[in-house]
Amino acid sequence: MVDKNLFLHDLAIVAILKNEGHYLKEWLDYHLLAGVDHFYLYDNESPDNQAEVAKPYVEAGLVDYISAPGKVMQIAVYNDAVKRFKFFCRYMAFIDGDEFIYPKLTGGGLSIL
Repeated sequence: MVDKNLFLHDLAIVAILKNEGHYLKEWLDYHLLAGVDHFYLYDNESPDNQAEVAKPYVEAGLVDYISAPGKVMQIAVYNDAVKRFKFFCRYMAFIDGDEFIYPKLTGGGLSIL
């Protein structure tokens, strides 16, 4: 488990999302069960209900929901997340909203399969 004196979160996911409201709850719930303890979600001008789906997770302190308008924003978002949040997380995964990771504790720490 993470030493809260060093990091607020053990494993966080950074993702830029657009129109992912239909399956965002499933994606968040899966990763919470898999051991992810925080999310930095960047909204790339989604016109769907994505923000509404994320709202309970934001209110629970599990998600930071950040506006990221514009075109071709993925690298800019990743750079922003590293700059802003690198000292808050022991590990950061950068994945898409349609990708699922399986974090696993090993004898030497955390690994991602």
